[in-house]
Amino acid sequence: MAKKDNGYISIKESRKIIKYNIKQMKYYESLKRAKKQESEYTTSMHNPDNIIEIQDLKTCFFTDNGTVMAVNGVSFDIPKNKIVGVVGESGCGKSVTSLSVMQLVQAPQGQVIEGQIRFNRATSADLGEGKNLAYDIVKMPTEAMYKIRGKDITMIFQEPMTSLNPVFTIGFQLDEATFIHNPETPKDKAKEYSIELLNKVGISMPEHVYNSYPHELSGGMRQRVMIAMALAGNPKLIIADEPTTALDVTIQAQILELLKEIQKKEGCSIMLITHDLGVIAEMADEVVVMYAGKVIEKGTVRDIFHNPLHPYTIGLQKSKPMLTSSGDEPLYSIPGNVPNPINLPDTCYFKNRCNKCTEKCSGSYPCEIKVSPTHTVSCWLYEEGGNK
Repeated sequence: MAKKDNGYISIKESRKIIKYNIKQMKYYESLKRAKKQESEYTTSMHNPDNIIEIQDLKTCFFTDNGTVMAVNGVSFDIPKNKIVGVVGESGCGKSVTSLSVMQLVQAPQGQVIEGQIRFNRATSADLGEGKNLAYDIVKMPTEAMYKIRGKDITMIFQEPMTSLNPVFTIGFQLDEATFIHNPETPKDKAKEYSIELLNKVGISMPEHVYNSYPHELSGGMRQRVMIAMALAGNPKLIIADEPTTALDVTIQAQILELLKEIQKKEGCSIMLITHDLGVIAEMADEVVVMYAGKVIEKGTVRDIFHNPLHPYTIGLQKSKPMLTSSGDEPLYSIPGNVPNPINLPDTCYFKNRCNKCTEKCSGSYPCEIKVSPTHTVSCWLYEEGGNK
């Protein structure tokens, strides 16, 4: 359900879109509220070494102008004990993908309408078949999601000041994270654990910070508090959504180093969302490149940086300032604009911005082509698997 190509819609069409939106939003909201047995949203992992498997995920927003496909058939895995970097320009669907995993897409307009998000629920005690057990987060009712959100899967947001409540102390908010998932914990034990978490993330004088309010802390310290809160439930997966955007360069380096250190010590996985290729090169084990709601290339960090294949990935790397670049030379920018997410074409979304376009690019959207065991790309230039 979308507006006409000329950008204008009549009153009749507008009413039709609104009626369609209301019907769809009611339907998907009812699925979230439905009482379900655990077996109805239990599935199996395709690979037990993954913590998350996202397959053909589609997340849309029902707007007055039509349905916006923010995430349109995204598929990638996050292995255990690895850092997976998700990169792409603003509006490509990085954050919406992460919010879909957390079931935090802004409802009722935003809804996950299709696909699977398999979360590995197996523990070290599980044997045999138990090793493959998984929850399908797309099918999980909201009530069931409360049990794993903030405990097994946690998220560090971009702006720590808007993530922390200004009227409560840091200690109160950290203790609350413990009480939600372990309500029987005594207050003194919760306080002791919170101070231990603050100490773990490198905050000096943790007892003082425990009694402080968010506005009394610097941006870097607030972000450390958010990381401590994310660690409270001993998570299997931490989603870091551009965690250093609001910080200055020196504090950025400290926070990224802290995340890397925590990942190694705690043995968890991290989904790192950023637009900074330098951060990805330093932090990630594997890289997922997104464009207009789709994954256009994925591989190991070495694959993406030493052998970028998709013209968009090559353009992203060229647009990064280099120390060797001439001061008089203008910074490269990819020409053109992203297609309208309401009326997406059936062809390659990057076609009108690509300098390597061929006749076949005017056909159907390119399928995922495996170039090596670890490297895939969605581009007709590599149809036969060779780098052209």
